[in-house]
Formats: sequence, C-alpha cells, structure tokens
Amino acid sequence: MFTIEPLVVAYGPHREKSRFTYMHNAGVPIDIPYVAWLVRGQGFAALVDVGCSADDYNQHIRPVDRELVHVGQVFADVVDVKPIESHLRERGMKPSDIDVTILTHLDWDHCMTMEPFGNSEILVQREEWQRTPSHEMFATSFAPAEHYQRVEDMGLTQLDGDYQIADGFDLLLTPGHTHGGQSAVVKTSEGTYVIAGMCVLKENFYPSEEEAEHFQVIPPGGHTDLFQAYDQMVRLKELGGDNVLPLHMTEAFDLGQIGTLPD
Repeated sequence: MFTIEPLVVAYGPHREKSRFTYMHNAGVPIDIPYVAWLVRGQGFAALVDVGCSADDYNQHIRPVDRELVHVGQVFADVVDVKPIESHLRERGMKPSDIDVTILTHLDWDHCMTMEPFGNSEILVQREEWQRTPSHEMFATSFAPAEHYQRVEDMGLTQLDGDYQIADGFDLLLTPGHTHGGQSAVVKTSEGTYVIAGMCVLKENFYPSEEEAEHFQVIPPGGHTDLFQAYDQMVRLKELGGDNVLPLHMTEAFDLGQIGTLPD
C-alpha cells in the first residue's frame, strides 16, 4: 500500500480553460496548479512530476523581453505557492529521500525542478524522450534543449511501455496528449488511484450529466492524437473509477493525503 499527496509548487493564473477541456469552456479563465505528486510506501518515496517554480519559469521559459504567448494566449506569469523542498521538510523529508522521480511527460510545467532529485532514479518513456519537442505548433510547451540535456546527464532511465515500480505501484504508457505520456496506478488503503499523465482537469474525466449523454470523457485541448487521448482516458477511468487524479485538477490546492500506511 502507498499514500499519495499533491504538493502544489506553483500555479498558472487565468489560463484559458478550453486548453484543457477540448472544445468546452472557451473564454473561461482558470488557475492551474503545478503539482508534484508524492507517493510513499514503507521505506520508499517517489515523485510523479516536479512542477515548475516562478524562478524556473522566468529563467528558462518566459521570453526576456515580453510575456510568453502560448497557443494563442498571452500567459500571466507563474506564481509560487511553496517550493518542493519546503513541502518535503514539513513531512520530515529531504530531496535525497526521493528514490524515484517519474516524469509523466515533458511539457515544461511538469519537469523543471529536477536539480534536487538528480540522485533519484528518473523514469520517462522512451517515446516521449525521443519525440520532444513533438511539433512546432507546441514549441512553447517545452523547455529549452539544454534543460533536457541536464536531465539526461543526471542519469535517465527510458522505459518502453508499461512498467512496475513496486507491487501496487505501476506506470502505464498513455499516449495521446503527448507521444509518450505515462500515468501512475497506485494502490492505497482507500482504494486504487490513477494519476493521469496528461494536462486535464477533473471535468475531463467526469463530465456533467448532460455532457455524459454524448461521451465518457473530454479529451485534452492539446493533443498529438485526439482519439488516442480519448481512448487512453477511458482506459484510466475504467481502472480508477471515481479515483482519477488529473495533473492540473484545481482540487489539488486543498487535497490532503490519500491513504495511510501501517504503523
């Protein structure tokens, strides 16, 4: 059994909601958390993504002379919530206690704060690593090439499909949002949870009653394959039921620890 906690590192204010909910909620602003998901078991700790701080954003992502324009939207700058190191310290931990760092995909808002975790085992799908950046249309979704080189120099493990980290903690290849995205399936004392490795919200997995008459999920606004993304989301929903945790769920701001460990 494992526990799961969202560590909100920062957030992106006033993002266009339809970027997450394909063809829905155009013109609706939403604050998007940048989350590192802490997964702990007996004598084991992992992070699923590491987020992006305001400093990471300003140094490596935002153009020096203007605001970032991403997929047609002028971005408000990233706002810090709490550094990962501070989150860990509050839990009696330090970065060296992290055994495994999992990158669900390589959009900058999921993979920037890597330096503290360079001694952990870093897991990414080979398809994701080799096909990033995926297309010029999504150029502003990705960090500069030198950031990925720094990550590679830390000692990167590239996976080829589904992978078991431990009994009750599995990674699934879930492409569609990106070419080689991956998601985590975690067994807790409260049931099996799925950390869905794509840029979506709770609403994507749990549409309104009216919307659910027509489709099971709403795919992400950004995708490399719309129908593949949809099918993978249905797969994850079948595995997790009501317990799917989207990477940018606004509920992460207030969500506490899921599950407990035996004494």
